[in-house]
Amino acid sequence: MARRWSPAGILLSPVGLAPATASVDAFRSAAKEAAGPAGFVEVVTHDGDPREPARLSALFATPGRPETRGTLLFLHGKGGCGAEWTKDAVRALRLGFNVLVPELRGHPPSTGTRITYGIRETNDLLLLLDLAAARFGVKRARLGIDGCSMGALLALQLAAAAPPAALWLQSPFADMKKMAAHYLHRATGLPAFLFALPVRFFLWRLARTEGLDLSQADPVRAARRVTCPTVVVHGEDDGLVPIRFALRVYEALAGEKTFWRVPRCGHCHHADEPQALSRAEYEKRWTEFFRPRPA
Repeated sequence: MARRWSPAGILLSPVGLAPATASVDAFRSAAKEAAGPAGFVEVVTHDGDPREPARLSALFATPGRPETRGTLLFLHGKGGCGAEWTKDAVRALRLGFNVLVPELRGHPPSTGTRITYGIRETNDLLLLLDLAAARFGVKRARLGIDGCSMGALLALQLAAAAPPAALWLQSPFADMKKMAAHYLHRATGLPAFLFALPVRFFLWRLARTEGLDLSQADPVRAARRVTCPTVVVHGEDDGLVPIRFALRVYEALAGEKTFWRVPRCGHCHHADEPQALSRAEYEKRWTEFFRPRPA
């Protein structure tokens, strides 16, 4: 119990502030229906970054002939799950895309004891893309990424390491220390300023004793290397990741970019997310952004 309520126990745990409730069975059923009679859905497993071994799971779905299609990769947040992407995956499949939806390390059925904010997950995802290329013919040049919260951080780091065709970032954050202090505030109810020094000490100690330097997961540094078209989507009433946390990420992006501030909306994959409260506009923007452009 003491571990759970320490900074390490809260910040590195794959458990979120509230349990994920999306149905895995409903997700797979919806993906199978959207893939159609010529398509298929397959759950694949693979080994993750060998520096911190984990066995990882992902869902791949396609309307058929996956080697001829673009692919959308969906990355959930801390404590989330792949099934939270059901609406998005169905939309993508009906538009003719393949979809690839991993359960990030530490999030069942994937194994792993902690999250690392991209230090290990980036290599996990590169290994997954290698597997998808070998098994299904997925081409990285035709890859789009949609990431929510921590998944947006992973999307930035993956895009910096292996440039995709397009990037959709929901509720990203620019400063790991400020985000950590704010998250601890949300988890405990104590003022965020009380955690400023403990967070700095925790990150220093983690790097010194375990070799896990979370400063390497700097979202702004990654954003400076992202040159593909990017949309940042952020609810103006997001209490989990305040919209001010996203500004430096947006400013650092090196390519074509759009910042969509969505009034009266909160955090992605929450009941008041932009996709729920501004559904028609969200789907229109998302579809126009990812729809293949004429050559």
